[in-house]
Amino acid sequence: MAALLTLLTDFGTDSGYGGAMLGAVLRAAPGLRVEVITHGVPPTDVGAGAYWLGACAPAFPEGTVHCAVVDPGVGSGRPLVAAEVDGQLVVAPDNGLLHFLWQRGKERSAFRIDTKPHLPERLSGTFHGRDLIGPLAARLAAGDLALGEMGPRVPSPALLPGLLPQGDAEGTWAPVVLVDHFGNAILAVARTPWYAPQPASVTAPGGREIRQVVRSYHEIEAGLAILWNSAGHLEIAGNRVNAARELGLGPGDRVRVTWAADPTAGRGVVAGVAVR
Repeated sequence: MAALLTLLTDFGTDSGYGGAMLGAVLRAAPGLRVEVITHGVPPTDVGAGAYWLGACAPAFPEGTVHCAVVDPGVGSGRPLVAAEVDGQLVVAPDNGLLHFLWQRGKERSAFRIDTKPHLPERLSGTFHGRDLIGPLAARLAAGDLALGEMGPRVPSPALLPGLLPQGDAEGTWAPVVLVDHFGNAILAVARTPWYAPQPASVTAPGGREIRQVVRSYHEIEAGLAILWNSAGHLEIAGNRVNAARELGLGPGDRVRVTWAADPTAGRGVVAGVAVR
């Protein structure tokens, strides 16, 4: 029985690019069940794509194949990767799209895709999602191609150095990965089974200090707060307030996170982040 295939891209919903890739997927594996995670990743924003892949893929049934295409290097020599992380399979450009999913995985394997045996008769220099990546993912989902047959095993897919937090004795510098639909500023600090400290304070540009740490949005009494969001990322949020706009934050801005001395401290602990 064929697995489920999902699509995650930066193609947008106001063009036919997503539809063209869907057509190529179904041509490679007629009858395959295909669902869209999103075509709304900001154009060429690999970090945002990595966030949404890491946030959404674990919600799907084991064995689901995720075709992720945010590919500013299309047409270049950048490689492709196929991976399995805790039962979720991914086919993508090897440009950092697996960053968060891979970092949080327990059982994981990655393979550098040998594209030569799979090249179509016509390969557009600008649309590998339609011509190569989508059909490969469809064949994997349909059972026509096994993960280990796609190429040699590699220790890890490419990660995104710019999204790796940098720590010192005082705390952690971490970039904003994206600002979501509600204006929450989502940071590159992700909670894992081995790493779940309690944040301790936040100072925004201009010296504004944020001292609320909460577990859910309704607990924010006023102003802004920090919390671990549903994807396990640290987030600066407001209740009916656009936190990123109020703080002047955008993707790539690095913030200073300080941590509570007691890692078991619960809600109500003073928390903070300083923006440089």
